[in-house]
This record gives sequence, C-alpha cells and structure tokens, in this order.
Amino acid sequence: MGVYVFFPGGGIGRYTHRLMTALARHEAVAVEALCTPEYAWAPAEAYATWPGLARISHRIPALRRWRFLKGQFVNPARALEHVRSAELDVLHLANINHLSFPYWRRRAERVGVPVVASAHDVTRGKRILSRMWETRQLRAFYRWADALFVHSAHQVRELTAFAEVAPEAVHVVPHGPYTHGTVSASKAALRRQWDLPAERPVALMFGKLRDDKNLEGLLRALARTDASPYLMVAGAEDDRHRGAAHYRRLADDLGLRASVRIRPGRLEDAAVGELFVAADWVALPYSASFTSQSGVLNVAAHYERPVLVSSAPVLHETVTACDIGVACSGDTPAALARGIERLHRRLATGHQHAFSAYRDRFSWRENAARTVSVYRSLLA
Repeated sequence: MGVYVFFPGGGIGRYTHRLMTALARHEAVAVEALCTPEYAWAPAEAYATWPGLARISHRIPALRRWRFLKGQFVNPARALEHVRSAELDVLHLANINHLSFPYWRRRAERVGVPVVASAHDVTRGKRILSRMWETRQLRAFYRWADALFVHSAHQVRELTAFAEVAPEAVHVVPHGPYTHGTVSASKAALRRQWDLPAERPVALMFGKLRDDKNLEGLLRALARTDASPYLMVAGAEDDRHRGAAHYRRLADDLGLRASVRIRPGRLEDAAVGELFVAADWVALPYSASFTSQSGVLNVAAHYERPVLVSSAPVLHETVTACDIGVACSGDTPAALARGIERLHRRLATGHQHAFSAYRDRFSWRENAARTVSVYRSLLA
C-alpha cells in the first residue's frame, strides 16, 4: 500500500513516518511512502520511499508559493500514476489536496483502488485561494473517500456534522507518543544548562507560535494565580500569527518579566528532549476552537510530564480518558489559572499520573492494528 505525503516534514510528516513504521511490522503489509525528494525521513529503515512527487520547497517565498499551488494538481496525479504502475492495493492520504479534488478524483476512479485519508484537522483554518470552493471540495472528498481516520469521538461527530459522512466510514485511531531521543542528564543539570530556576516549578509551552494556541490566555492566567511557575516558551514563529515580541511585551505589561522566557526558533531533537525533561509540566492552553490532536501532548507522554489542557475538545477528551494531567473547564485565563493551581497541588502531593496506561492505550501499535483492519475490510 502507498501513503501519500505531500509535505516533506512537519508534524503530520512525523506522525505519518511513525505510523508507516508501525504498519510495516504487520505480516504481509508492504508500505511505501509516496513523497517529495526532500522527505525528511528518507531513507527509512522500515518502509520503502518513492520520491517521485514534485518539490514544493524553495528558499524564495514567491517560488515556494508557486510550487505549493502547482503541487496541488501535479502531485496527486503523479501519486495515482505510481499506484497504477506499481499495482498498489490501497492509497492512504496523509495530506488531502482538496483544492484540486475534481481534477484528480476522476484519475483515482480510473485507477480503482480504495482511497483512505487521515483527517487530522477536519476543517481548514486558512484558505489557499477560495474558502467557498475549498470547503465545498473538502466536504465532497470526505463523502467520496472509502474510509477516514481521526483521533477522537469528537472528530467523528465533527466530520458527520461538517460533511454528512456516514459514521461507519470514520475510524478512531490513537495518536502514539513521540520521542526526541534519550536524555541522560538529570533535571537539575538541565536546569543549570538551560538557565532555568532550580527552586521554582517550570512549565514548558513548546511548538510553533500560533494565535490559536492561546499563549496570551496562559500569560494572563499566570498573572492571576499564586502558583508562581516559571514559563519557558520555545517554538518557531509564523509570520501569519503574533510573534515573540508581542508576547514579551504582554508578559512585561502583566508583571511577568522574571517569570517568562520566550525562545523563538527551531530546536534540534536533542534540545527538545532536554527541555521536556527539565520541565515539571507542559502547557497546552489552546483555544476551544482547536479541534486537532497535539504532537506536543504525545511528546509529554513519552517523557512523563503532566499536561495542562484547556477545553479544546480533542485534548480535553484525551486527558479525561486517561489521567496524564489536568483538563480545564474552559480556555479563559480564569479557567486556566484554576487548572494551574490544581496541577501544582498534584505536583506537591506526588500525584501519580497514568503515563504507562496512556502509552499502552494510545500506542502506534494499536493505531497500526486498527488501520490494517480497515485496509483488509476494504480489500475484502
């Protein structure tokens, strides 16, 4: 079976790499990534790669945008031609080129293999060209696909409401934990290395700085709580969202200059692991409108760091189902402040979070088993 990976890296790419690695462990399942030449995980040890998709990366923004738009049409067509010539049994879309769906739908129907997709985000927050057109085509794709994979019961309901998809075509699969390597240094040594306070609880907010991740709400929550953690924010900036300078000014205005450090930019894997081990807990204060699963939550689960999540539905559902932290009643500063205080009480009393149970229930092994079961039912 072939897995179509439009983007050469990023969070969905990392997820798909881990899923393909787990799928390849199943007997009689041969996995091939249909990817661009820049695919970050090639060569892969567990599965084959076919780097026949057109490049979408470029250092010049205008050319990068052109390649991205061109790839919406060229790459699904290339992938389908490879599926036909290589006689693959299933095409699994890790990314959905819904903008060009009418163009490549007819090709897919001529090839005649089941087409399934991972719907990490049921709807799209940003338009490419026309929101009305793209929403219509995304709905049409969901109704047309042979099977869809999501990460929560909330997303099943969201899909059926958004696109009137038959519930039996939607399958919930867990998002497995992520590792950024083994960290041998102690928490105390890492605190010294990263210049973090030794005596205060340290919270980590990690990942790309985006408005919907609600860092502003978290800062305002810190200003109204007596829990007094030190917050380390680490993540790349996005020019479509407010950046580090905005949040530094806000922290200063709230009297948090000595309690917050914001480090923009990408980090090497080893540094990411070190920050998670150095922290006491991980903040995911995302807006309630955020309806995806989080890779950051699954890094925290690997390093056994409790999480604070807002009422963002998929995250709230996950933490409520398996006790790996505190799920807040909302995404407001007041709700987050109450959650921080509750989490600090847990830390002070040595509360045992259910990380082992989480890693067993939300595993790549379980994800792959459910995914393979769907493939086989479609082929039968």
